[in-house]
Amino acid sequence: MRPAGVRGRIEELRREQQRLAEAHPEREWVRAVAWWLHGCALLGYGDAGAGSVVEAYRRVLAADRPGQQRGSGAWQRGAVECLRQLREPLREVAADPQRNAARDDEIAAPVLLRIPAAVFLGRTGPDTHFPLAGLNAAGALGAQAITAYEALTFVCAAGHYEPDRAPMDSMRALRTRYEDHPAQRPALEAEIRAALQTFEIG
Repeated sequence: MRPAGVRGRIEELRREQQRLAEAHPEREWVRAVAWWLHGCALLGYGDAGAGSVVEAYRRVLAADRPGQQRGSGAWQRGAVECLRQLREPLREVAADPQRNAARDDEIAAPVLLRIPAAVFLGRTGPDTHFPLAGLNAAGALGAQAITAYEALTFVCAAGHYEPDRAPMDSMRALRTRYEDHPAQRPALEAEIRAALQTFEIG
């Protein structure tokens, strides 16, 4: 039995994430990249439509301006390479602020499924969605683009579709503990970072 007030604690975590994002406008680009790549991973499950991932891609482009913190880690380099490879294939759909579901599914979905997986994992196909979600979560957390709790929710969102993946029992347990025991969160953040190391880029 979980302690009473689960919804309230989760809502407060979301507010904390929003406050952190507002306090660090220089991280807008890396944060936008993290959520866009997360969308690419979920696109493979049909959880996110191509149109919503194109909109996330447009937010990445809009955040690409002077003063943004990028860093030079493997995750950031991979993101830049994805954006480079997607520039031409997505030029038309990204230039149009109006979404057309059929066009986005036809033009954008194939490259959004293929290019990030190929860049980060060196392969494509249905077995790449969960690893991409985990690798993005670990990389984005290391780049201070997202919080430890957000990283955990990224993995759990993909794990919803692949519940038998090896780390999912421990990941779900970590999420529950983090939500239910605020006083333990500093120690749990260290556990989350350690758990996500299995996904880090070599």
